[in-house]
Amino acid sequence: MFEGLVQKLLLGYLGRYIKDIQREQLKITVWNEEVLLENVELILEAFDYLQLPIALKQGRVGKLSIKVPWKKIGWEPIIIKLEDVFISATQRSDQEWSSDVVEKREFAGKKAKLAAAELAKLSKRVFDSPAGNYVTSYIAAKVLDSIQLSIKNFHIVYSDAQSVSEQVVLGLRFSSLTVSKQNPVGKSVGRMRGGQVNKRVEVEALGIYCDKYEGDMDFLSVDKKGDFDNWCEARVLSDEFGYLLKPVHVCVTLSVNRSGELYDDLPQYSISAELTDVVMTLNEFQLQQILILLDYLQTSQLRERYGRYLPCSSSLSRKPPGWQRLWWHYAQKSIISEVRKKLWKTSWRFLGQRM
Repeated sequence: MFEGLVQKLLLGYLGRYIKDIQREQLKITVWNEEVLLENVELILEAFDYLQLPIALKQGRVGKLSIKVPWKKIGWEPIIIKLEDVFISATQRSDQEWSSDVVEKREFAGKKAKLAAAELAKLSKRVFDSPAGNYVTSYIAAKVLDSIQLSIKNFHIVYSDAQSVSEQVVLGLRFSSLTVSKQNPVGKSVGRMRGGQVNKRVEVEALGIYCDKYEGDMDFLSVDKKGDFDNWCEARVLSDEFGYLLKPVHVCVTLSVNRSGELYDDLPQYSISAELTDVVMTLNEFQLQQILILLDYLQTSQLRERYGRYLPCSSSLSRKPPGWQRLWWHYAQKSIISEVRKKLWKTSWRFLGQRM
């Protein structure tokens, strides 16, 4: 029964992010403690709730493994492993700023905020229960504290086409990331309760780059990705790779007091970070591309708010008959939308709905 519940939870959670996942693939029993998925493709629409100013074009995971030690759950870690994670992104097209698409992203963002609020409320209710649910809160804290995440060969790249055969690529990559349990130390150890969660995050070979790629426009597709990886490795070996931040080792420790109880010498959140061998470089080409990207991100914020009113059948490069009226209506609707939002929040109807 417990295995079926876990299977249902995994299917409900992973099914939102992984394409064509089957129930049989997530079968976990007392004897079979591990779920293994290989060469899975991510559902890009599942990340709409992030309301990113860039468009995700591809997401793949070479290997996904979840190991649950049923016999010693709470004492041995629940291990989640991901290998060969690759995500590519580009600028959004004009169609992705239409009213329907923007409202869909806004709705997904609101649903994510509600889900996070419900989860926080449930967590607080569990840890605030005095006696009846003490065992439940203790087990919940033990399970959460025992989750160990491992990611190997992570690479996210953003591309911007400069010409038919030239791309500007900005990316972040690291060889491994590990999230594991951190043993607490210090004077406050004796005051810790079941709601205290301590984690340690280690990242190996974390690097950020900005470079110019001359080759096939379709270099981020499944078939061409190997060529792009070979190009990256060749540039690294020849010491010509356009690093902004050369590979560094990062270690972060996080302590969260989930019980909500306040102590004088025990903070609700405690974070410490350590970086070793930090080397940063910046040339003229990279500075230009960073400024272009920042300008695009700032423009995207405005298009997220006003892009839904943009006349889709017209652009400034094309001037059909009546184009002045179309663009005047666009400016008028954008300003009126801001005025209506402010008036709505001070209206009696809004106050009544909130109550």
